[in-house]
Amino acid sequence: MAGRVHLWIAYFVLAGIAGLAGVIAAIWMPPERAAAVAAAAAAITVLPVTRVSARIDTAARQRELVSASLYAVSAAGRLPRVRDLNDPIALGVHAAEPVVRDGVTDRVAPFIRRDREADVHAAVTSGGFVLIVGESTAGKTRLAYEAMRAVRPNHVFACPTPSGLSTLLPAVQKEKRCIVWLDDLERYLGAQGLTATLLAQLLGDGSRDVLVIATMRAQEYHQFVSPPIDVPPEVRALRERTARELLQSARTVRIDRRWSAAERERAAEHAADPRLARAVDDERFGIAESLACGPTMLMSWQNAWAPGGHPRAAAILAAAVDCRRLGMHTPVSSAVLANLHVRYLEDRGGDRLRPEPLDDALSWLCAPVHGATGSLLIGSADGYQAFDYLLDIADLHPVPAGLPFDLASRLDPVHAHDVGLAVGRLSRWEEAHQVHRAVAAECERLLGPDHPDTLASRYEVGFTLSRTGRAADALVEFTHVANARERVLGADDSDTLAARQETAYILGQLGRRLEAHQIYAAVLAARERAMGAEHPSTLRCRHNLAFNLGRIGRLEEAYQMALEVAVARARVLGAIHPDTLVTRYEVAYALGKLDRWDEALQTYREVAEVRAQVLGPDHSDTLAARYEVGISLGRLGRSGEALTLYRALVDDRTRVHGPDHSETLRSRHGLGVNLGRLGRWEEALAEARDVCALRERILGPDHPDALVSRREVAVGLGWLDRWADALIEYRRVADARECVLSPDHPDALASREDEAHCLEQLGRGQEAANLRDRVTALRQQHASSDG
Repeated sequence: MAGRVHLWIAYFVLAGIAGLAGVIAAIWMPPERAAAVAAAAAAITVLPVTRVSARIDTAARQRELVSASLYAVSAAGRLPRVRDLNDPIALGVHAAEPVVRDGVTDRVAPFIRRDREADVHAAVTSGGFVLIVGESTAGKTRLAYEAMRAVRPNHVFACPTPSGLSTLLPAVQKEKRCIVWLDDLERYLGAQGLTATLLAQLLGDGSRDVLVIATMRAQEYHQFVSPPIDVPPEVRALRERTARELLQSARTVRIDRRWSAAERERAAEHAADPRLARAVDDERFGIAESLACGPTMLMSWQNAWAPGGHPRAAAILAAAVDCRRLGMHTPVSSAVLANLHVRYLEDRGGDRLRPEPLDDALSWLCAPVHGATGSLLIGSADGYQAFDYLLDIADLHPVPAGLPFDLASRLDPVHAHDVGLAVGRLSRWEEAHQVHRAVAAECERLLGPDHPDTLASRYEVGFTLSRTGRAADALVEFTHVANARERVLGADDSDTLAARQETAYILGQLGRRLEAHQIYAAVLAARERAMGAEHPSTLRCRHNLAFNLGRIGRLEEAYQMALEVAVARARVLGAIHPDTLVTRYEVAYALGKLDRWDEALQTYREVAEVRAQVLGPDHSDTLAARYEVGISLGRLGRSGEALTLYRALVDDRTRVHGPDHSETLRSRHGLGVNLGRLGRWEEALAEARDVCALRERILGPDHPDALVSRREVAVGLGWLDRWADALIEYRRVADARECVLSPDHPDALASREDEAHCLEQLGRGQEAANLRDRVTALRQQHASSDG
């Protein structure tokens, strides 16, 4: 403030000097000389006045930018101190049921110490980047708020809007002690969002005391940090990988929605507050969950579907919830919700529900729910968002088919791109493909074919093609992106190398593993030159190279390299880091290929146990490791144990993902295989047929997983001595693999060998011999071309 006053004083003094000189000259000098003196004075002062005026304008613009982007900026453009904050609800804390005391309405219940409070205080004391993770209404924001008030009361406080990050940096860099508040961090991770570079600029070189404190819903956090094991980290979207690396740099503290016995005892000490007394008595829910009236809001939504109640409002809320599930962390306009909600209403009965007018529905949704101060739908100048508690309930229906594309078509390319990523995380790859294809076309029309956003969308098109079994088409896309990025960005740019690395991955899928090996080796050399041998991106490439070595039969090298990467990742990232566990998982795979199944089983079990502790027992990575434990048990002849494991895994996968999810079906496939190993072939055949039918319906008849199931049907038919029927199935698999992959692909050749074996069982030895000769020739041809 003093600096701005000094600028204005300087401005008026300089202007006054010029004016005073002109007046004095006019009184004491002839007109001609007076005019000359006035002109000279003006010329002398014009440059300083202009500079001071420009600085005043710049300061005014800076105040406007800061005021537009930051919470709690004073009229003078100053940021508040933490000790001056007195409204936690304005910072994201969920309001509790209002209580009137002495004529004053209190919407904030007393704060109860949490078990992890000491950890949060230690993190806030240390500074840097602190992240508190938990489910909605776990108490994340309140804990962060109370911690910074207790530990850093004298710091300046900056709370930017998601669109205000770019204007935040100059304001923060002027402060010696500052806290940057990022509640619901997922809102800040989109385009032009928080990056590792911006974070480093905010934190500075250590000469200033800056803390970035953020909160994030557990579901959102795990989507970024721990992509499913069957989606390697290096093939995730570039924006997702950037966010993942950023999140991994934080000091992370996790808190549970369900409160511990000790926490509930501390809450009981405040039984004089009726809200806390009720929350303590109801042990079905967490204390913060009850205080935020989350269960009440959920019941209100469920009851709204009743005919003549608020069915249109319920449908609008369902659409708003699914918009957030599809990556929309910004408000959605009423026009979009008006269009999207119709399908939900029709699915529940349409006009038979006697739906209310649209305006009445929005008004009801935005009004405080009975017994709470919060509303089911949060309105703002930009649109509406669903109350976040509703995103974490266990029995949400699947996002309706067609909704992702419908939503994306109504958004700008940046947000539509995020929708494509979100629907991919739901493993609905065909819909993700449609969205990314449309976004790529629109980006090319608006920005040009070589613009980074266009290439990012085409990268995602390639990824969705690979996930839907169209590896050859995916290779075309990734090759185009890699070549374009090399032309625009350079051969050693990290984005170029990411695309090159993906072409290698697809070449491996296509059976062209020696070509893949050459590209991996070249990318690894470039990453080592640019980043060093132990940079996370370099280690990621070495991990891929180890994976590919195993697929080309260099098993001992694959094992040794994977082991080295696991050790390096443990040293650089930590023993329980998800990337370290991914490589230990690959070590176990290599051990299995070396027929060292006892060691493989032990390693898979250790990975599964650590993942259960770090990620949770229901996380997809934890479940994937359990699946491999079952594989190892089966290979060791312990099929009874494997069968028990797979039955439990099918139940868990069905509960977590649903009965039709690809990983649920993979677990059912493992169950069927072990039924066969136990000689229960009728049951095994029935299971294989059921899984095959589901995979063909969901993934398509030529998808690799569907073909694996059809082969298992053929295996069961053979063991039941129904070789003629088995031959039909084996041929269908071989023909499909030849068509989708190539006649000389290893999987296609293995299928032809299955067919030859079947012909022998039918007494057609000459046909079998001819087919084997053809397989041998194709193998030699494939080896020659690879060489």
